[in-house]
This record gives sequence, C-alpha cells and structure tokens, in this order.
Amino acid sequence: MIRIQTRYRRRAFSLEVDSASEGPVLGIFGRSGSGKTTLLHILAGLIRPDEVLLEVQGELLARRPGGRWSAPEQRRLALVPQDPLLFPHLSIRANLTFAPGAAEELESPRGQRLIEILRLGALLERSPSALSGGERQRVALGRAWLARPRMLLCDEPAASLDPELSREVLALFLEAKRELGLPMVFVTHRAAELLALADDCLVLEQGKVIAQGTPLEVLAKPKAVGVAQLVGVDNLLRLEVESHDEAGGVTLMGLGEGLRLATPLCAHPVGTSRQVGLYAEDLILCRERPAATSARNALPARITSTDPIGHEIVVTLQLGREQVRARITPSAASELGLSGGQEVVVLIKTTACHHLSG
Repeated sequence: MIRIQTRYRRRAFSLEVDSASEGPVLGIFGRSGSGKTTLLHILAGLIRPDEVLLEVQGELLARRPGGRWSAPEQRRLALVPQDPLLFPHLSIRANLTFAPGAAEELESPRGQRLIEILRLGALLERSPSALSGGERQRVALGRAWLARPRMLLCDEPAASLDPELSREVLALFLEAKRELGLPMVFVTHRAAELLALADDCLVLEQGKVIAQGTPLEVLAKPKAVGVAQLVGVDNLLRLEVESHDEAGGVTLMGLGEGLRLATPLCAHPVGTSRQVGLYAEDLILCRERPAATSARNALPARITSTDPIGHEIVVTLQLGREQVRARITPSAASELGLSGGQEVVVLIKTTACHHLSG
C-alpha cells in the first residue's frame, strides 16, 4: 500500500524512516515530538525532505534527489488535521463540496452513504460556528472523503476532543473503515486508538522507527512501551439490539452464540445495530461464575492470548463471536493462572457499557 524512505534534518531534529506497509490502516505512534506529524506532512507533500522515496498503491509520488516530486494537490492524499480548518463563511454543504468533483460525489450513492455514516444530513445548511467540536471534525472527515482520495492522512483528529467525543470520532473511523474501505495513515499518541483502528503500525522515538508490526506486537515490546502509557484500551463492538427491559433498566445486545450483553437502557429499535464501547480495565476476570454479584454481565469466555505490556497484561478473549481485551496486573494473572485456551468468566457492569453514535 505504502513505501516510504526518507531523511529530514532541521536544526537539532532529524527524521529517518525506511518502511513499507500493506495497511489498510497504518498507525504512526509515539510521544509528542517524535516526528509523527512531520512524517505525515512529508507524505502529504507539505514538507520537502532532504531525501525521499515515496510509493503509494504502486505509484511513485516522490523521489529526491534527482527524481519526481508530486505537488500536494496531485497526490490525492487527503489530510485530516487536528484542527478541522473549516471555511467559516461557507455552509457545511459548501465546505464538504469545496474540492473539485466533490459536489458530484456528494450526490452519488457512496456520498449519500458517507453522509449517513457521519450523520451530516441535518447539518448541511448550517454554519461552522453553530457546530460542536465533534460535529466540525465529522465535517472535516467528510470533506476529505468526498475529495475521492486514494488515501486519508489523519493527524490525531480526536486529540482536541473530550473523552466521550474522542470515542465517538474513533467509532466513526471504524465505521468508515468497514463500510468504505479507504486506506488510512493514522497518527496518534494513544495506544487505545492504535489497538482499535490500526492493522499495522510504526512506533517513532526521536525521529527513528523503533518498532513496526501489529499494535499488540509493538506495544508488547518494552522499548516501544516507553513512548507512551497504555491508558484506556478500548473495545469497540458493533452489536444488535435484541430486547429492552424497561423495568430492569437495561437493553440486551447480542454477542453471538446465545450470549447477550446487558447495557444501559436505550431507545434504539430492536433489530438495529449500534456501537458499544468498553474500557479494558472495566472487564473483571474470574475462574468461576461468582455466586452473587451486582454486575449484570457474568459471561463465559475463552482466553486467546495474554500479552505483557509494560507493567500490565492485556488479555484477549473470545466472547461469543466478538473479541475483547481486558487489562489486568501481572499479579492478578499469576494468581488466576491465566493462559491461552483457558475458559473464564468475564464480569462487566451495565454502566461500563457505553452506547456510541453510529
């Protein structure tokens, strides 16, 4: 999907990357100042590095010195920055259709599906000043997609949002990835976003690649863990509403294989599907089902892997047809004797299940 070799030096900072990835979502991970945004701007053509070889989907876009240099507008790589940068004097519709050909794309079946996924239909005639931060970011994402790029370049699009809006934007990216299949390069300093969205990732530290692989592979390496804390590892599940229990205050959602997840009561119709988010630290593992518990969910699951990450263990579980991750301490894992293939019971409080839009 993407091949990048580059060297870039400015004052005390230098960036050296030699990498290839098939994606379809490549995460670029690291602490602030590690070179993530610089690398993204090199891909976009906004920075001319000292040396570069860039191929995207088999096409050579840049070679320096002595070769081709494609201008940013020729690369068809749509940049979604941290600040949505909407035109304040234009309506949302005009912002979405600013790029050549975007108006026609908006009216196409694919464009209408995009508007549905991003829930922009009711916003089209409004002004950017009337939108929330999350709504502005959804418009920026829609504008990028409607430009018909070959790839999205996303620079921490949820970094400036509060935790709930951040989770909502991440859910929208997941939905768009599943529905539209557009390749992405996704810059983040949050391990949760990396685990939820990326298929492959680069870890940068002081301008150098220190690890590449799947998110769990690179985060399991102590050196990679040193670039950021593993905080708030998310599980984002697409589940079908099976029934509502108004008296009990819960909505039951299908996990497959006869299992149901009790979530807070919602108004979504039976038969529809919704995104449900779970923090990994909110999953409690037991060897046996407890005799009594306030948690409405005590569900059988099978451990598929246990991965040490820094001073914690990420346990991946098969829960019905869904895979979820729990985050526990090494002492808890040792005390329970957890290992791959083991059957356990997962306790999840109803209030730990978060309904997300989309």
